[in-house]
Amino acid sequence: MTNTFRPGALWKGLFLATVLVMVLICGASGFEVNEDGQTLIQTARQAYTNDMRDRPVVTDPDIINYVERIAKSLVPKGKNPPPGVELKVTILDSPRPELYSYVDGHVIITTGMIYAMDNEAQLAGLLSHEIAQVVEGYYINMYQEIKAAERRERHKAAASALLGALLDVGVDYAVEVEDINQTERFFSGEATYEETLKRMAAAHAAQSAYYGIKDVVDSIPAKDSDGKWIDPRLRFQAVADAQGMVYLALAGYDASEAAKGWRNAHKISNELAREREKLMGPWAEELRATQSLMELNLSRLRQSMGAVGLVQTVSDAPAVRSDFVAKLTNLKEVQEAQKIHGRKKGRSAYQSFIQKNMLPKAKRALEEEDYPKAYAAYQVLYKKGVRSAPIVYGLAKSKLGDFAFGASEGEKRESEKLYKQALKLDPGYAPAYKGLGELYEDWERYDDAARAYRNYLKIAPKSADRRRVERKIKVLERKAKR
Repeated sequence: MTNTFRPGALWKGLFLATVLVMVLICGASGFEVNEDGQTLIQTARQAYTNDMRDRPVVTDPDIINYVERIAKSLVPKGKNPPPGVELKVTILDSPRPELYSYVDGHVIITTGMIYAMDNEAQLAGLLSHEIAQVVEGYYINMYQEIKAAERRERHKAAASALLGALLDVGVDYAVEVEDINQTERFFSGEATYEETLKRMAAAHAAQSAYYGIKDVVDSIPAKDSDGKWIDPRLRFQAVADAQGMVYLALAGYDASEAAKGWRNAHKISNELAREREKLMGPWAEELRATQSLMELNLSRLRQSMGAVGLVQTVSDAPAVRSDFVAKLTNLKEVQEAQKIHGRKKGRSAYQSFIQKNMLPKAKRALEEEDYPKAYAAYQVLYKKGVRSAPIVYGLAKSKLGDFAFGASEGEKRESEKLYKQALKLDPGYAPAYKGLGELYEDWERYDDAARAYRNYLKIAPKSADRRRVERKIKVLERKAKR
């Protein structure tokens, strides 16, 4: 599909007007959870239990409490999730940035998504999207409308119209989606997301009537301009983006940071994808096809659970999302809330959280000589601006490992800079001198190596390896005289 949408000045007014209407609708229109809604919630609860089985769920209470505190702070005062829905956060230990939720209130976020942020406001900005989904109960309301239409014979056609041909009565959605390439489009998200936003704007911009949930659903076609199926859940992505931004501003966070958070997530997702491509090598294309087939089967499994796939939101961070979210800062509700509640970024709080949780893991991995794991942890700390002599040293040491000769010249030079940076931060940090000694020894810079080792022993005269280092200094001095 050729993407004709460009979020420029021409569309700016359309989008803001559209989303404003839907924010007012979805924020103001309450609904009761009937038997159908309760069934969907129960199905989602079971789906969550099944999905989390054997997954790398983080159990560290400090991490859970920190993220859950932010999540719950985003729920506006006086607002509660629908009956039967309880907001809870589950964190998965995965480098891939992912964030989604179940309609029973479970919000799933990966450590990769958490550590992709630069401050607390960015993390809150991403979470606000899912908190809006949970609190407003979009899918529950949508499902109740669908089931109500199904029960009325004269409105059977309306059930089909709600989600287009995707939800024809008696027809499984997954049966309609046979082509693997279509599934790839769902998972890539970007084309259908843009199409969804474009159609929403076109459908609602010139109207000012009160829109109910069915109108919002019905306004977006089931297929894009190429005739490809659009995942029905994507219809509420823009709505949740807008409502979430209002939540974010009401909680006192700087709403402009949300777009930066989405850009960070998208950037890291792309980097991980490129790394996977390199690892796949000549089998990349075959493995991509296999992955798509697996994703299609997973999609079919979800659809077969009896709740038309509406138990779980979509996890996607397309490039266009950050631009769209950035424009939502111009919403009147967001601007007014920012004036009243402030614009905190929470950088120091986020750095403290990162240091408290990542530093022990980094130290342990370094002590156990698990250098790749240590390097990954120290790199997160360093990139987030948490820089002390031990952290910078740990990054340099884990980059080289035990044997500097196994590293490239570029890696050695980078480690030398880091060792020197550690000493600049703390001239009395002995391990950094030892690291320089090992590095210079490998480079056959014997005078520099001996000098670095002497400084090491001067600062740490009672070190356990003193005798070995003293012998090494004598050998280096002899080599330097040759």
